[in-house]
Amino acid sequence: MIRLIGFGSTSLILALYLKKLDISESYIGYFMTITFLGDLISSFYLSLITDQIGRKKILLLCCVLMVITGAVFSIVENYYILCIVAFLGILTPSGGEVGPFRTIEQSSIAKLCNSSKDRSDIYSWYTFLGMFCGAFGAFIAGFIIDLTQKFCNFIELQSFKSVFWVYTGLAVISTILCCFISPDIEVSKTKINDNSDIEPSETSRLIESEITQDEPLEPVMKKRLLFNFLPQNLSSHTCMIIFKISLLFGLDSFASSLTPLSWISFYLKAKFNISSGYLGSVFFTVGIISGLTSLGSTSMTKRLGAVITMAGTHLPASILLAMIPLPSTMETTLVILIARSLLQSMDVAPKHVFLATLVDDEDRTAVFGFVNVVKTLAQIIGPSIVGIMAKDGYQWITFIIAGSLKAIYDLGILFTFITYNKHTEY
Repeated sequence: MIRLIGFGSTSLILALYLKKLDISESYIGYFMTITFLGDLISSFYLSLITDQIGRKKILLLCCVLMVITGAVFSIVENYYILCIVAFLGILTPSGGEVGPFRTIEQSSIAKLCNSSKDRSDIYSWYTFLGMFCGAFGAFIAGFIIDLTQKFCNFIELQSFKSVFWVYTGLAVISTILCCFISPDIEVSKTKINDNSDIEPSETSRLIESEITQDEPLEPVMKKRLLFNFLPQNLSSHTCMIIFKISLLFGLDSFASSLTPLSWISFYLKAKFNISSGYLGSVFFTVGIISGLTSLGSTSMTKRLGAVITMAGTHLPASILLAMIPLPSTMETTLVILIARSLLQSMDVAPKHVFLATLVDDEDRTAVFGFVNVVKTLAQIIGPSIVGIMAKDGYQWITFIIAGSLKAIYDLGILFTFITYNKHTEY
C-alpha cells in the first residue's frame, strides 16, 4: 500500500515534470519506453532467480532501487541521466505496479491461502488496497504541489521535485517494513511425492478433461521441451493455455500503454488547462471508485466464473475509454472517467485467480513472472507512439485505438477461455 502511494504520486506528474524540463513530447515518450524496457528486463531476470535467492530478499532489493530512483529524480535534471536511472531503477508512468513486486506478491498470496476459495477474496482486497493507495498517491501529489506553491512560493518544477522526495521517503519506509515480512512467503523446499495418496491438485483438476488417459507419457514429456521458458514440470497443454492468455494480456497491456496515467493527465491538462491539484483530485476520485467496485469481482467470480467476470466487466470500460476525447468540457469528460472507473478494475482479481489455478506453488512465481514480462514487453513501444502523436496534436486518437484494442482483448478472452470459466471452484 505504501509503495502504491509512491507510484500513484509520481505517475501523475511524470510527463508534466519532464515537460517542465523543456523536454519535447516525443522524447517524453522515448523516456517512458526506456522505463518500460528496464522494467521488462528486471522483471524477467529477477522473476527467474527469485525462488532461488528468496522472495523477501528480492523485495528488499527492489525497495532499495526505489529509494535510489526517487533521490536521483529529486536532484538531477539531465535527461540522459534520468533515462539511465529510470531504466535501472523502479519507476512507473502508468500508476500501476512495476518491477517484480507484483509477481512475487501474487505467488506469495497464492501460497499463503489455504484454500482456492479464499484466493478470490484475498486478490480482490489486494487489488482494492493497491488501487486505493495509488489513487491516494495521485491526491497527495496534487495536494503537495498546491501546498508548496501557496506556502513555500515554489515554482512548479520545485513542487514536482517535492513529490519525488515524498516517493523517496515512502520507499525508505517500504524497505524497513520488508525486513519484517514472514518467511512463510518463501516457496516450499520439498515437493509432494507424485505417488502419495492425496487429493488431486488444482492443476490436475483443470486439465484432466483435456488429456486422455490413453496418451503415452513419453510424447507428453517430449512436448514439454518446447516450452523451456516455463517450468518443465508443467504439461504442454497447460503451457499452451499460459501462452494464449499471455498473448491476450499483452494486447491489453499494449492498449494500456497508449493511455497511461502520466499521458492522460498530460492530455487533460493541455486540453482543459486545469491545475495539477485538480488533476490529483480527479484521479483520486476515479481511483477510489475503481478500487471499491473491484471488491465486487469476488462474488461475481464465484457465481459467474473468472472468464465471464473478466470479459463482461472490462468490455464496457473499453468502450468508455475510446469515448474520453469526445467531450468538449471537463465536466462531461469526468462523467466518462467515473463511469469507466466503475468497471475497469473488476477484471484484475479474476485474472490472478485464473492464473493461480493453473499451476502449483513451486511454479507460480515463474509463471506469474512470464505473464508479467509479456505484459511489460507489450507496453514498451506504446508511450513512444503517444509522444509522437502528442507532439503533432493527435493524442486524442490514442484513446480510440486503445479502447478498440481492449475490446478485441475482451472478446478474445471470452471466446478462447469460455470452456474454462467454471472448470475449478474459485
